[in-house]
Formats: sequence, structure tokens, C-alpha cells
Amino acid sequence: MKQSSDFPEPGEARPRDILYLDPHLLVLNKPAGLLTQQAPGRRGDPSLLPWAARLLRTRGEDARLFLVHRLDEETSGTLALARSREAKVEMERIFRGHRAERIYRGLVVGVPHPITARLESLLALGEGGVMEVSDKGQKAITEYGVLESFEGYSLLAFRLETGRRNQIRVQMADRGHPLVGDRKYGHWDPRVKKIRAPRCMLHASALQFRHPFTGEMVEVEAPLPADFGPFLQRNRGE
Repeated sequence: MKQSSDFPEPGEARPRDILYLDPHLLVLNKPAGLLTQQAPGRRGDPSLLPWAARLLRTRGEDARLFLVHRLDEETSGTLALARSREAKVEMERIFRGHRAERIYRGLVVGVPHPITARLESLLALGEGGVMEVSDKGQKAITEYGVLESFEGYSLLAFRLETGRRNQIRVQMADRGHPLVGDRKYGHWDPRVKKIRAPRCMLHASALQFRHPFTGEMVEVEAPLPADFGPFLQRNRGE
């Protein structure tokens, strides 16, 4: 069943959504509301590969693309795709080996203390397809730092050392500071229900890795999307 959400479906990809492109790789600025991969019961909903392929065709480019890693439907930001099976294999090795630097920005309820921390926990798939902290799970490591605090909410930077499913969302909810708008992992927190956020406010803001074929460092950044702006301005009193 499709999860309810208040944000609109993404429109067609625009040239500015391409953050990096060469014969081997494509890095996009994925909008919120776009499935990385088709899911059961979601047939016909917008998904990443057809969305990106249409953009490449408008440029006269080869539109064959392969998934390398994933972002949640509600998460926006940097996402890498391979343009050949060989590139897919090499990029998957980079991500499995934790050799890709992944930075996120997110709004959480409350003000975490300490303001910087390294979170280590074990995550496993629980009932209903929801991830949970479990002593039978796989290790998940996230570093965070508070960038700015408001009345009841904070803007954080996150750095992933591992890439477990819903990792940031689960760990921050477990710490008592769920992501603003996270109705999946923060539904128990009245502060999440109080604020009308358009989605789970998490954005993959930067991605860095060494190119598997050229050896050059690839560094891309995606600015905070427009739906962060009104929320931050409202809390700043602007």
C-alpha cells in the first residue's frame, strides 16, 4: 500500500538535476517523492530509473542506467547511478567497502545532547518492514553534529560510515530525536505530530568517492531543497 504523504509527485527531471555525468557514471539530485526502485503495490508510481533515463534521452545520451545505492522515497539529494554493468560492479564495491563519503542534512525534533556524537547500534528488519535496534542486527554507524538550533527543532549534519536501511531515521528516533515529519519512525512522538512538515526532512547533501576508472576524486553537493526553506525561516522568525 502506498504510504500517504503531503508532498507532490516529482516533475520531470531538469538539466540542473544532473550533478555529475561522464561515460561511466551519473550523479543526480533526486527529488523527494521519487521511488529509487519500484515496490510491490506501487506499480505506476514515479521511480528513479525511468525519470533519469528520460533526461538523458533529451540530451541524446545513452539512457541505460543501473542502481548502485538507494535513498528513501521521502529523502532528497545526491544519488549515484552506473551507466554500464562494469561500472555498477565497481561502484557497488566502493559503497560496500564504505569508501564513499556520504553527508546528509536533516531536521530533528529537540536539541540533541551532546551536540556532536558518534552513534553505533545494531539494526535489523522488524515486523511490518520497519527497521529497529536489535542485538541480532547489523552494525550501523552515524556521526552527527548540530548546525543550528531553533525553538524545539534543530538542523543537523550527518555522516554515514555504514549504509543500513533507514539508518539515520532509526538511530535518531531511538535517541529520542526523530526526524521532523518522520511518521514512520517518529509517530510515537507528539512533537512530530505537532509540526506540519511536507515529508521526512532528510536530504543527502554531499557525496564523495574516488572514480573507479580514472582514479580522480568525484565530489558533488546538492543544496537544501525548497521545502526546507520555509520551515527554517519560520523557526528563525524571518
